Amino acid sequence: MIWESYHWKEPLLQSASWLRRVRLGPGTRESTLVRIEKELFIGFYTIRKLLDTLKVSDSTKGQSYNLEFSPNRKRVDYLNWHHVDECYDLETRRSETRNLRFLCNLFIHSFVFVVCGEGPLEGFFVASDKMMNQKVYYVSIDQVIHAFRLVGRDYPDEVHLLRDPKTGEFRGRVT
Repeated sequence: MIWESYHWKEPLLQSASWLRRVRLGPGTRESTLVRIEKELFIGFYTIRKLLDTLKVSDSTKGQSYNLEFSPNRKRVDYLNWHHVDECYDLETRRSETRNLRFLCNLFIHSFVFVVCGEGPLEGFFVASDKMMNQKVYYVSIDQVIHAFRLVGRDYPDEVHLLRDPKTGEFRGRVT
């Protein structure tokens, strides 16, 4: 259980600031790519953990994102996951609206994870272990930073709790 959310939210804001400053090029160090991956995976795990608490408002929990995706055209496995252009039809782009929890799970359960950008970090191709042979999503750095900052700055003013008479569990509304 998360008691004091500041210690979880402040690192999200720091990650967002760092990710905004990242520049990629031929000389990008492997340690930078590893840090990008760690910032994203830990950040999205943090968000998912906070979504299960009363420390984030219902409006943040209900946030949705318009995600672009491309269909699969070749079986994805351990040897080719990084060849996004071969495994997926990147010329075909569709979009769907998904919630914040879906976005978290996409990164947490990613099998395909490819960083995109020349100069400023632009985004990521991501496919979960369950959907990798169906589609790959493109998530922009702006969407990632929005999610990190949205949750990192969300300190609700009010919590309303009601006990469910059938289950005895509390149900909360957070504003």
